[in-house]
Amino acid sequence: MRVALYARVSTEEQALHGLSIDAQLAALREAYPNGQEYVDLGISARKPISKRPELQRLLRDVEQGKIDLVAFTKLDRWTRNIREYYKCQDILDAHNVPWKAIQEDYET
Repeated sequence: MRVALYARVSTEEQALHGLSIDAQLAALREAYPNGQEYVDLGISARKPISKRPELQRLLRDVEQGKIDLVAFTKLDRWTRNIREYYKCQDILDAHNVPWKAIQEDYET
């Protein structure tokens, strides 16, 4: 199974809540040791997809059939903007790629 490991943190979140990329990646690597990593560092989840380069790369890889599952630690690492969530979900659905939040009870 080809798994995309997505991690994201804004500088403000990391400073206030200690949501480090290292901690996210460690958890993701433990769950999926051979996953392909995509990391948006210092970017708010409220930003549109067009402002998140690694998310754009991940979605292109989905469209090219390179990914079977997208994993992230928590749903708010994926997005906090419902309009952008649906844009991502439309792409995943079109290519039958589910996602899983490994530290929460959410998945498609």
